[in-house]
Amino acid sequence: MSLKTEKSRKKSIIRILAAALALVCVLSSLLYSAPKASADEELDDLQQQYDDLEKKIQKNKEELNEVQSEIKDKTKTLNSINSEIDDINSQIGILENRISTLNSDIAGKETNIENIEGEIENINKQIEETNARMEETRSTMQDTRERLMGRIRENYMNGETSTLEILFTSDDLSTYFARMEIMQRVSENDTALIDDLTEKLEQLDEMEKELNEQKTELEGKIVELEEQKVALDERKSDLQSSRATEQSKKSEVTAKKQQVQSIINELDRDSDEYKAEIKRQQAEKEELSRQIDAYIAAHGSSLGDTPNATYENDGKMAWPVKFESYISAGYPSYSDGSPHWGIDICAKGGNSRGRAFNAAQGGEVIIAVNDGNWNYGFGNYCVIDHGDGTQTLYAHSDNIQVSVGQVVKKGQQIGIIGATGNVTGPHLHFEVRVKNADGGVSRVNPLSYVSNPYA
Repeated sequence: MSLKTEKSRKKSIIRILAAALALVCVLSSLLYSAPKASADEELDDLQQQYDDLEKKIQKNKEELNEVQSEIKDKTKTLNSINSEIDDINSQIGILENRISTLNSDIAGKETNIENIEGEIENINKQIEETNARMEETRSTMQDTRERLMGRIRENYMNGETSTLEILFTSDDLSTYFARMEIMQRVSENDTALIDDLTEKLEQLDEMEKELNEQKTELEGKIVELEEQKVALDERKSDLQSSRATEQSKKSEVTAKKQQVQSIINELDRDSDEYKAEIKRQQAEKEELSRQIDAYIAAHGSSLGDTPNATYENDGKMAWPVKFESYISAGYPSYSDGSPHWGIDICAKGGNSRGRAFNAAQGGEVIIAVNDGNWNYGFGNYCVIDHGDGTQTLYAHSDNIQVSVGQVVKKGQQIGIIGATGNVTGPHLHFEVRVKNADGGVSRVNPLSYVSNPYA
């Protein structure tokens, strides 16, 4: 194969590889940009929903302020406040979705950044390898050049030797042919040195082109990396702002709930208004209980599972407080017949507030809410999964002292009894839930698992 044909073949291969590389880059760009567009659209949609609700809330406030002095009907007042609470809770739901979307997008961008950093590292390695090959080629080329120049100097010093000179200086034909063979080999060697030097120059030229392409790609990746980092910082800032807004909205709901509670305390317990509001509060608690059940169904252990050894689950739950106590409200209902899926534990002969409560069994904290807000009536609460299909819930705390993912031991202090959420006084609301093998969650009688040693 001729040198020209070989060069043509190499150029064709390079064009094919370049086209393939370009296609890969285009596809990579599409893969990186697709999640961004999706997240942006979803966040814009959530923001629009939130803004629409905010306008509705502000309008409701203005209307309420205009007629506040004229409102004598507590039902209308309750309805107006509850309507505002519903809208704020809807905003909180939107913020939760926004936070979830932001967390997901942040994780995606962090993965993109890791991938780009990996690509930059690989390109830098390729540049190092190319530079090393170029240095090696330059060294070999210099050696070849020196040998060729040496041959040229030698020929110059010795002068040009003709065929006639070789013939006349040879003693016989054998010597003549031997000398001609040597001259031919010397000539072939010079040609080989020239060809080798030419090849090295071509290789060096190709490597320089390759190096420039690698440097261009590196510069592009560095720009892309910086863009991704800026976008990530923007998302993290948005996440922080959304969390702060969510906390503010929860505080607003808590304040509105306190207004509602003040009105309820003035109502006749036999009145329709009172019964309607109690029913509404029960529906709120039931909504949170359903959410907790769904979380346990998705993330909790099931009956028949073997607890993690670190839980030190000994198979028998303990009473969750270490002071003389009594049950002020039992399972499965209050005295008025409304549902109550746990037991309310209070201190005997004193205020329960500020006293510690403990984990009834060893396990892992799977839910922990400690923002001091209403939270559908549960206030500050946590849920512990004990690894064997049982989960315990502790609510109305003034301070939850554990966090999600933390492993706690049986009898370990996990919080302080308080009066957050929907309560008439400080107490510990304690529940036991069970996740069956089929994934269903049951709210069972805690007294089937614990007994009051102070009764």
